[in-house]
Amino acid sequence: MTPAQQLRRNIETCELPHAKFMEHLSTLTRRIDDSLAGFAPKIIRVPGPSGVGKSSLIANLSRGYPESRVDGRRHVPVLVVEVPQSATAKLLPKSVLRALGIQVASSMTAGAMFDMMVTQLRLAGTRVVIFDEVSHLVDEGSRVPPRAASDWLKTLADTLDLSLILFGIPRLERLFSANEQLRRRACPALDFWPYNASEAHEMVAYHACVANYARMFAEAAYPIDVPARTLTEQTYLLTGGLIGVLADFMRELASLMAHEAPRAITYSDCQNACGSVSHAGSPHRLAFQNTDTENAGVEPTALRQAYVHVMTSNAASIPVPKKQGVQH
Repeated sequence: MTPAQQLRRNIETCELPHAKFMEHLSTLTRRIDDSLAGFAPKIIRVPGPSGVGKSSLIANLSRGYPESRVDGRRHVPVLVVEVPQSATAKLLPKSVLRALGIQVASSMTAGAMFDMMVTQLRLAGTRVVIFDEVSHLVDEGSRVPPRAASDWLKTLADTLDLSLILFGIPRLERLFSANEQLRRRACPALDFWPYNASEAHEMVAYHACVANYARMFAEAAYPIDVPARTLTEQTYLLTGGLIGVLADFMRELASLMAHEAPRAITYSDCQNACGSVSHAGSPHRLAFQNTDTENAGVEPTALRQAYVHVMTSNAASIPVPKKQGVQH
């Protein structure tokens, strides 16, 4: 494997243990452990924009609680279910059964499918169900009204005494606003937001992510020859604080080196990589557009606008800044 290929492999398989990721992982692991130990079940929702790291969090949780066999029987303590788009009352239990590896006839009624799902979850010893993309239940034009969808989730939790962990974009809150009983059974939302440029400690954490990636490039003999502050601020314009988008940028940067012998990566390389990544920040201030690399600093208002754009485009409210200014 060439140095460039090794770099790409390292970047593509990297799962940064950054501050917000680890905070959410710790909280959810504790809740799952409580459920598996027989303590009172909980309903936990994790709203966050696309690119914040929800999929990585789900993958990590899934690896931590693998399927096994107990006394010769299949044991699935934690089940991950992907909610399909345009879900119906029939597709919801079908999705759960599919996650268990069970195929069912389309001719089955919704009620029969629900009963079969309950039976199979009991047989599998499932104590926690993680629903990915649960916000699909409240998409515009959804075939299941929010009240009916939230009732279905409540019934599932009550019938099997299960904990549910619901991941999705911020509009998943409609499920809870539509159903007071579901709200009462649930913990407060475990918001998974991007790093906020208006909070100094959050920018320190974001910078640490950039620095970790930069270290990986340097260790592979492809050092990024861009001042650390410039790299942090320019990538923030691109990502609006979303670590998933930062990861996309770093993967593209590594990909550019596919046929290059080890060398320093330039600001121009960063510009080229940026052109292959969907810009998440404000369209009024694009990343790596300043050709004067000696004066490529970014004013705090532009960083703030990048964050605000990510939040508003995901219909999320903007937190009131606790402190002004940006530190690194």
